[in-house]
Amino acid sequence: MRRFLSLLVIACVLNACGKEQADVAPADVEPEKPDHPWDLIPDQPELVAGRQIYLAECALCHNEGEEGAPALVEAEEWKVRADKGLPVLFDHAINGFIGDDGEMPARGGTDSLSDEEVKNAVRYMLATQES
Repeated sequence: MRRFLSLLVIACVLNACGKEQADVAPADVEPEKPDHPWDLIPDQPELVAGRQIYLAECALCHNEGEEGAPALVEAEEWKVRADKGLPVLFDHAINGFIGDDGEMPARGGTDSLSDEEVKNAVRYMLATQES
């Protein structure tokens, strides 16, 4: 009986060890791509902050492209904007912009956002296109 219990304990320990290892992805396996761009969970603090601003203030228009906003699901729309460079994107997001394909209200219509909060949201939106 004592030997049986010892074997049972060993089996449980080995089983538990195997489960822990199964939860850890091998280093050479790429992380799963999110279903939607806005599902990206970043590691960098400025992108984490940008995601919070995005979800609270920007998602209404940018998730699907309301009011002519470039939709995060349309990678080509973001490539065209990214090619203009960060200074231009920051300026348009902070000060507003009216173009042939739509309008960007200054600070997304939320005057209480700081320049840095707006920049972080822009950085986050660009990062969603890289994943």
